[in-house]
Amino acid sequence: MAQSLPETVLFDLDGTLVDNFEAIHRCYDDVMSMMGLPSVTLEQIRRAVGGSVNVTVVKLAGEANAPTATRLFREHFPSVMYHGLRVYPGCKEILVNLRAQGVKVAVYTNKDDANSKKLLEYLELDGLLDGIYGTNVHPWRKPQLEFTHFVLSSMKADPARTVMVGDSPFDIATARNGKLSAIHCVTTGSHTAEELAPYAPDTVHAGLAELARDAFRLG
Repeated sequence: MAQSLPETVLFDLDGTLVDNFEAIHRCYDDVMSMMGLPSVTLEQIRRAVGGSVNVTVVKLAGEANAPTATRLFREHFPSVMYHGLRVYPGCKEILVNLRAQGVKVAVYTNKDDANSKKLLEYLELDGLLDGIYGTNVHPWRKPQLEFTHFVLSSMKADPARTVMVGDSPFDIATARNGKLSAIHCVTTGSHTAEELAPYAPDTVHAGLAELARDAFRLG
């Protein structure tokens, strides 16, 4: 394995490897309609997601409506989750090329664990991963250190040889809290390079192809 490469790379899912925003927007908009609340735009969804459903519903529906909105979202999402789903350019290539160099790769997301696995299987990405770690199978979510410890322990990964790839301040905080060796960000998801800058990620890239080339020196 090339010396400059980490031993393990943990990828966020939504906004990093895959674009699932259309389905997430459709689901939240349907839930808001069911509850008689104002509709939400795709841009609002992009700005609100990242901290798991529990966090997003408070931003969109308010604290008082959050328990009902969370329940409705979880019930409704499986029926719409493939709507508009796509992988970002360079997604399969970076996973294949990292593993070809002996690097372990996994998805580490605040998305529901079961739905994450279904989406990745649907996109035929599951076979390119050494692990898939989502929420609702334990009490944690990013950037909680307990979640990162669980993932690292499951992968038998050394934090000093592990990097995080994500698109939001949640991912940056996750890497810092877990004392990972680096956090690389892409701007395909919820935040621009200018919006990420105050959180001081190690690098920021326009997409996965640029990340593979510039951060990992992959062809």
